[in-house]
Amino acid sequence: MTSGLVSRRSAADVEQTVASIRREAESRGATVFAVIDHAGAARDAGLDMPATQVLILGSPKSGTPLMLATPELAIDLPLRILVRADGGPGSVVSWQEPEFVATRFNLPGEQLTTLAAPSALVDAVLGAQTRRE
Repeated sequence: MTSGLVSRRSAADVEQTVASIRREAESRGATVFAVIDHAGAARDAGLDMPATQVLILGSPKSGTPLMLATPELAIDLPLRILVRADGGPGSVVSWQEPEFVATRFNLPGEQLTTLAAPSALVDAVLGAQTRRE
């Protein structure tokens, strides 16, 4: 594990996992600002890269007060979730640990709820996969 990151394995491939996380985020009222397809960009540049996508998501209603209190936090917002193929079954889903971000910016504990959104989304999606299996 890279310091400050949490990773979990999804039974689904990158595209399916990204689509599931996106649906879950939107069903909870979050905005998905973009999905960056790093592998697609690599292909366009004539390079080869395993499937790798990053969802950029958040809630301006939740994130804006955090950035007003701590402007430097804008470097980490909106939140990001990385989904990548690693040669194993399914895909790997990674995001920043809320505590890591909170410690880095000396944020009070009550602000962890907003930063924990990726954990809640991934838990919901991967929990649904387990229930289907």
